[in-house]
Amino acid sequence: MTKNEIELRAHNYRQRIEALIVSIGNPSPFFTVEQIRTLEIMKAEYQAKLDNLSVEKEYMITFKGGGWNTVYATNDEDALAIAKEKYDGEHTQVDSVMVSNSSMKEAAMRNFY
Repeated sequence: MTKNEIELRAHNYRQRIEALIVSIGNPSPFFTVEQIRTLEIMKAEYQAKLDNLSVEKEYMITFKGGGWNTVYATNDEDALAIAKEKYDGEHTQVDSVMVSNSSMKEAAMRNFY
């Protein structure tokens, strides 16, 4: 995700959390105990998602002409900038970055076996 996408998503999560806090703090007389618990669960889920937006993730870098490596960053733009700063040179040029997952790394590592 880009910085702008992260900021928008964070803004939306904060609004949802605030709305849930108001609903939980001043519940409708028609809310059941189960509905209040559900609102509290939703609040916790949105808080976890909001917290996750600022966590560094591993990004897989692909190079023009082949090859790969990884860097850590909080968003796509920073990952690309870090990768280019670290790896662009006479013999390597960064082609792309994407959030890494275990299956991507397993597939890339198969080339070495």
